[in-house]
This record gives sequence, structure tokens and C-alpha cells, in this order.
Amino acid sequence: MPHLSRTATGSSTCKRLSPCFAAAVVPEHWHGDWLYLVIAAGLFALLALVFGKVAQVKARKQAQVEEELRRAKEELEQRVAERTEALHRANEQLKQELAVRERAEEELRQGRNMLAQIIDTIPQFVFWKDRDSIYEGCNIVFAQAAGLERTELIRGKSDYDLPWLREESDAYRSDDRSVMDSNSAKYHIIEQQLQASGERHWVDTTKVPLCNENDEVVGILGVYDNITERKRVEEARDRALAMLESLLASSPTGILVYDGESGACVKANQAAADMVGAGIEQMLAQNFRKILSWEETGVRQVAELVLADGQTRSKEFSGASTFGAALETECLISRFDVEGKHHLMFIAVDMTERKRLEQEKRLIEAQMLHVQKLESLGVLAGGIAHDFNNILMVVLGNADLALLRVPPDSPACENLAQIEQAASRAADLARQMLAYSGKGNFVIEKLDLNRVVQDMGPMLEVSISKKALLRYNFAPEVPAISGDVTQLRQVILNLVINASEAMEEGTGFISISTRRMQCDRSYLSESWIDDRLPEGCYVVLEVSDTGCGIEREVIPKIFDPFFTTKFTGRGLGMAAVLGIVRAHKGAIKVYSEKGRGSSFRLLLPCIAEAADQPEPQAEQPLWRGSGTVLLADDEESIRVLGSDMLQALGFSVKLACDGREAVELFRAKMDDITCVLLDLTMPNLDGEQTFRILRALKPDVKVIMSSGYNEQEVSLKLAGAGLCGFIQKPYKMVEMSRKLSEVLGQKAG
Repeated sequence: MPHLSRTATGSSTCKRLSPCFAAAVVPEHWHGDWLYLVIAAGLFALLALVFGKVAQVKARKQAQVEEELRRAKEELEQRVAERTEALHRANEQLKQELAVRERAEEELRQGRNMLAQIIDTIPQFVFWKDRDSIYEGCNIVFAQAAGLERTELIRGKSDYDLPWLREESDAYRSDDRSVMDSNSAKYHIIEQQLQASGERHWVDTTKVPLCNENDEVVGILGVYDNITERKRVEEARDRALAMLESLLASSPTGILVYDGESGACVKANQAAADMVGAGIEQMLAQNFRKILSWEETGVRQVAELVLADGQTRSKEFSGASTFGAALETECLISRFDVEGKHHLMFIAVDMTERKRLEQEKRLIEAQMLHVQKLESLGVLAGGIAHDFNNILMVVLGNADLALLRVPPDSPACENLAQIEQAASRAADLARQMLAYSGKGNFVIEKLDLNRVVQDMGPMLEVSISKKALLRYNFAPEVPAISGDVTQLRQVILNLVINASEAMEEGTGFISISTRRMQCDRSYLSESWIDDRLPEGCYVVLEVSDTGCGIEREVIPKIFDPFFTTKFTGRGLGMAAVLGIVRAHKGAIKVYSEKGRGSSFRLLLPCIAEAADQPEPQAEQPLWRGSGTVLLADDEESIRVLGSDMLQALGFSVKLACDGREAVELFRAKMDDITCVLLDLTMPNLDGEQTFRILRALKPDVKVIMSSGYNEQEVSLKLAGAGLCGFIQKPYKMVEMSRKLSEVLGQKAG
């Protein structure tokens, strides 16, 4: 059976053979073996059955597997489809995300481009640096300032690689470190920067720290402006403000600014504070609506009107300020707007000095008017005195000649002496009038004022009331003055007599004092009358009394001619005093109060020389000479009198009625004429003109000038011209004799 087994095992087709088929095919010699064959067939069938079952099972298993595979395949296909769908959806989502990302990237790119354009377009300078202050980027204006053509060239550079000065770079680096170390921005760093062009600009820089996602500082961003122009404007504004502040501080006018709504003071200068006697802080604490003095004087009401209508107004203020200072001011009140709000400005001018100046002006005008009156009256007085002297010349001269010609025991001598005495008093009156006019006959000497007053003591004692007492207070070693002792005695006498008459019932004290005083221009300007006397040393003669005093309104009139407070007028007394003092280049100051007496202070300029020591003069006889004298005068009576006097002195005389006739006579007889006696004031040619013509004809001619005016005036006119002498009218024989003796070079015998 083994071969059957092998057959069964060897061929798969045998496994499927049926038993009938097996018997048919088995040979006959195999019938013995039928049993074995049956068994084998059974076994075969069994095996076939088994194998069929097995195959069936396998088939079922195969089908099951295949079903499972199918189901797995379907499941796989479903899962693949689902996965494919998922992948499709994912792909679509990815496509959408990619599109979004592309759009985002495009937007980012556009944003970056826009940011780059913005950064490059803005006028500010923008830069950013890393932690080590190395530049990572900048905008175009910064690159240009640094001298770079493109912005990307800034990368990797430091401040020391750019055109800035080293000290500027040091400052930038220091600011960078401060910002990054503190992780806080630094605003408005004002500094200078050297540009690539060589210019220096003022820049205003702001630096902020740059941080990463962990808030760690990784760099710095900087932005700055070129503020050079703004700086220039600010500096100009600061200079203007400084100038304004300086003007306000140095302005002599007070300036106050108030808020129109609240009334608070917002500005005050020092002048305003000084006016009211306060400090600037005290002024700023005030409200113009609460200042009591403004309410009382109406200043506040004016200020409210100005606020209401904007019209500028002025208001004078006189009285005491809130702080107690006396005020004389004029306020100019105006309105102006600041940021739409009304403000008031007060410009206060201190009127104290102006009123004082106005008072001085009125006083000066009054003085000028007084001077004009004095000058006009002086001209009148001088003219009258001149003519009066001509008349007195005839009276005195004829009386003098008559006394020479009559016997000493003649009864007419007494009458002639009285005529001569009256004429002398009249001559004194003429001299007083000339003194008033400033043209008196001054005999200038170097005088000790103490001695002059002392010598007048007896005269002063008998000239005042018996109940009045004289007191003297002389300063030792008073400097000498230059003047006419006769005229000064008249001044002293007039002042003392006035002081005596000012005392009630004649009782009281009269003090005469002298001293030396250094006078400045201010002190001299307050005198009667200010003739612009020079500053310097003056001798003061003061006559004061304890009398009734002079009313204030009367003081300006006391030097007016013919003004008097007495029932009986005294003529030109005080006016003559003023004229004499003015002629001596001096001044008078008057101090008086009603009921408290008066004081008259004379100021006379000092001289460096010592005072003259007077020597007693012995009476000398008349000197007589010989020769021909040419006498020229427009008054016939004086020509006749002068001729008689000259003949009495031994001279022959030629007479001329004016200067022209005198010149003609002199030209014809110049060799025979010994001396010429000329009157100063004559028609056709006056004495001065005649004198100059005579000197031209004969340079050594001896000329004596005669006039009713003083010698000083003639000397000034003919200084250095060769005038031999001067004789003042009215003169007597002895004076003519002395003058001819001096001129002709002979001594009286």
C-alpha cells in the first residue's frame, strides 16, 4: 500500500478518485488484495473525506479570510477614502492657510515697504542699534546726515565711525547705556551734532529701549528732530524776553499787568514796587479790585471801563499807596488779550519829579520874567542915571568952581556947600540906579568882608531901632572877595535896615554872620537870580532877624522895583541890592516864614589873593598943567563946565559936540593937542569909535574916557586898545586934576 500512499500523496488528483474508479483501474492480480484495497479505498475515502472536510474548512476559512479581506479591503478602501478625504480637506485647508500666509506675507512685505517708506519719508531722523550700540538700521535722512548714500550702509557702524565729534559720540554712547540699563525711555535730549556737510545742528533726541519676546533689552531706537531753526527762534525769543525783562526791570515807569477776569496781578516791575513802597512779591499778591486806594480815587472804575470797551484811558493818582508811600502819579490804563483772555496794563509815571520840574519851570519863567523886568527897568534906570549924572555934573562942577572963585568968608560958600552936598546925595541916588541896572561905578578891590562889616558897625548901630540888638558871628580867616566896598556897604545897610523894620515894635535880634561855603550847581540854582554861577568856594554874608517874617507868596516880589510892604515906599532898595550882588557875580538866597523871622544869605565868589590893606590918603592940592586938551561931549553945559575946569587947571581947550567933529579937530591940530577927553555916548561917532580913529591917526595919543557908567564896562570894550584913563561923571575938580596928573605922567605938587 505504500505505493498507494505515495500515489495518494504524490498526486493530488488521486485524492479525489472515487472507489469504483479505483476498482476499475486496479489490475486483476490485485484482487487478492481487495481487502487491502477496500481498506485502502476506505482509508482513501476517509482520507478523501477528511481531506474534503479539511478542504471545506479551508475553503470556508479561505472564504472567511477572503470575506475578511474583502471587508478589510472595503474598510481599508473606506478608510483610504476617508483619509483621502481628510487629506483633501487638509490639503484644501493647507492651501487656504498658504493663501492666508501668502496674503499675510504680502501684507507684511507691503507693511515693511510702507514702514520703510514712512521711515524714509518722515523728516525726523530715525535709527536703531543693538545692545553694543552698533547701528542696525536708519532712515534716509539719518544716512544723509551721516554722509551715507544708502541706509543699509549704516549696518555694523558705531557712532565713532560717523562724522560726529568724539565728545558727541561719547555723549550718545552714554545716553544709550543709560536707556538700556534702566529699560526706560529718555526724552528730549537737547544737544549739538556735527553733520557730514560740516554744519552743526541742534537736535532734540528721544531714545527708547528695544525688547525681545522675553522683555529683554536687545537694543535701542532713537528719533531726533533738527531744531536748529527752532533753537534760533527760541534764542531770539529768549533774547527778546530777556530784553523785555530788562526793559521792565530798568524802566523808570511803573508797569503792572492784571488778569481782567480774576483781577490778580500777573506782572510787576521794580519801578512800580518802588513807587508804592513795596516788594515785587507783595505787588503780585494784590488784586486791583481789592485795592482800597484805587476804589477811593476812582482808578478801579476807570479800569473796569477799559476792560469793558477796550479804550485806553489815563488817570492821575495823588495820595498814599496801600503800603503808605506818598504818590503823585499818572496812570495810562489799556487792555490787551492773551489767549483770548482780557488783561489790563497799568503804566504809572511818577509825577513827583515832573511836578517839581514844572514848579521849577514856573519859577524859572517867573525868574526870567523878573530878569526881563529888571533888565528893562535897568536900561531905563541906567539911561535916567546917565542923563541925571550929566545934570549933576553941571551942578557939582559949577558949585566946585564957585567955591574956588569966591572968598572963603563969603556967605555964598555955605550955600554952595549945601548945593554940593545935595548934588552928592543925588549922585548917590544915581549910583544906586546904576547899581540896579548893573552899570554902577565899581572901584574893585580885594576885600575882607569881616573888616567891611566891622567898619560899618557904628553906622549900623545908629541906623536900626533902639530896641533891636545887633549880633556878629564872624568866621575866622574868611577868604577875600573882589568888589566895590561902597556898593557892598549899601547892600549891608539896606539888609540891616529892612531887618530892623521887620521887627514888631522894634524889639528883637539882628544877626550878621560870615563864613566860607563850598557851593554846587544845585545849591546855586535855587538862588535869586540863577545866573548859572560856577560851582566853587563862596563867602557867605547872612543877615537874619527875629521879626515878623515874609509871607510865602510875597517872597517872589521882594526884589521887584518899587514893591514894598511898608506904607512909605523905599524905591529901589532891595532891587538895588540884587543889582549890586549880580554885578559882583554873586547870588542871594532868602529864607523866611511868617512869624518866624527872615534870613538873607549873600553868596560872593572867593578869590585866591589876600585882601588889600587900606592906607589913609592925605588931602592933596589941585595939580595944574599946560597944553591943549580936546574935550568932546554932546551936552553943551558939560562942554562949558569942562572948559572952565580945564582952564582953571592951566590948560587951553578945544571943544567938539560929537565924535566926528572931534576927529576933524584932532586931524587938523594933532601935534598941538596934549590930551583928549571923550564922552562915551555921543551921536554920529561915539566915544569908542572916536577913540579908535584917533589911535589910528596917532598911536601915542593920550585919551581919557568919561561916562556915567562904570569903568568896568568901558574897560571891557576897550581892553588892550591903549586907553590912558577913565573918569566917571559927575566928577569934581580934584578928580579931574588927579586923573590928568596920572595920564600926563606928572605928580601933583
